[in-house]
Order: sequence, then structure tokens, then C-alpha cells
Amino acid sequence: MILKNVSVDCVIFGFQNDKINVLLWQAQPGLLKKFLTNTQEYEESKEIFDKNPALKSDQFWGLIGTHLPTDDDLDDYAKKILKVATGLKDIFLKQFQTFGSKDRVPHMRVLTVAYYALINPEYHNLELSSIAKSVKWFEIDKLPELIFDSKEIIFRALKTLREEVQYHPVGFHLLPEKFTLTQLQTLYEVILDKQLDTRNFRKKIQNMGLLIDTNEKQTNVAHRAAKLYSFDVKIYNQLKEEGLNFRI
Repeated sequence: MILKNVSVDCVIFGFQNDKINVLLWQAQPGLLKKFLTNTQEYEESKEIFDKNPALKSDQFWGLIGTHLPTDDDLDDYAKKILKVATGLKDIFLKQFQTFGSKDRVPHMRVLTVAYYALINPEYHNLELSSIAKSVKWFEIDKLPELIFDSKEIIFRALKTLREEVQYHPVGFHLLPEKFTLTQLQTLYEVILDKQLDTRNFRKKIQNMGLLIDTNEKQTNVAHRAAKLYSFDVKIYNQLKEEGLNFRI
């Protein structure tokens, strides 16, 4: 059985080609039957899915998620639905807000617990499942038609990410094992959506003691080869626990 008034949504951001993307899906019309085998439960909950625009038209997309089954914990179910729908697993999901405006879903009152994650799509293979009609990455500034208040949830998640990145080493794992300072700065600029002063940025980063000079440089590049760095894993984990002050 599912809780008709409680749902879970996952905002999955992907950092790729120096851009932020969002993973969206279109669920199969028969999604509800995959979760409910009892005929009475199905009829009682059918309205929830019958009035979802994304199940009627290919024009609409939504965040990956669905209503919460009565026997599942919130955090566990967020990971479960993400894995079942897309094949993505071993991803750290962070719960960031509950959305509960009375008119956010037109036909009934629904509280949605939202999670977000930031991944590098190159490291993860999407696997379309039997409950998903389509799963696709969209650039953050080129979103399609979205159901209900999905757009608001996405941009609240993005706001949370931009705040988080200034106090914790969020997203550092998106970089190659060895990277340039320019690549690191680009990562921050893309997440924060603003240009950073190169001198100040490098000074702050190097003062953290987070970087290790590999004594190597880029190869096979048309421009002057830049130094390559890696992260000091011990300091990185320490900063994850203690936090940092990286307000630009």
C-alpha cells in the first residue's frame, strides 16, 4: 500500500561539459500496478496517477520519484526508486526540504520530501527500467514542460547546492583524479553561476592545504601545459566533517 499524501522526489544534478544538467523522467502509465497488487488499493489510489500530466502526454516530464509505500523508510525509498527507475546506485542523496503548499498538486493534498545529489554522468550508466518510459538529462536553463511544482523544487535544490558548496567540499569528486586549478575553478563557477576572481580563488584553495602538487603537467594540449593537482584524501574527509569557509 502507498501513502497517497506523501511522495518522494529526487533532484539529480549532473556536471558534464562544464554545465549543470538535471535528470528527468517520464514514468510508464502502468507504474501504479507495479507497486500495488491488491485491487482495492489500486482503485483507491488510481486517481493520483490518472491525473498526472506526465502519464498522459509526452510533452511533460517530472522528477524521479513517486508516492511512499507504507513499509519503506524515506531515505531508503529515495535510493530505491532512483535505482529501480534509472539503475543509478551508491549515490549520496541529501534530503533538503519538504514541499507542502496546499495547491501544489491540484487534485489532492500531497507532501513531497525532496532529495538532491550531484554526480558526473560519465561515471554512471543509465539503465531504463520497466517503470520508466524515458529518462533524459536536460540543461538547467533548457528545461522542458514540468509537472506540478517540479521547477520550483529543482531551483530550491540548486539554491541549496550553491549554499552547501561554500561550506563543504561538494562536488570535488566530479573532477578527474588529476586536475588543473582552472578545472577546479570552472567547477565552482558552473555550480555558483558566476565568474570568480582567479587570484582570490587560488589563494583560498591553496590555503586549505587540500591540494597535492603531483609534479606533473598536462600533456597533448594546444596551450601552455598547466600543473596537475590531486586532493589530499585525509584533508578532504576532514573538511567534509568540519566544514569550510569558502564564501567568494
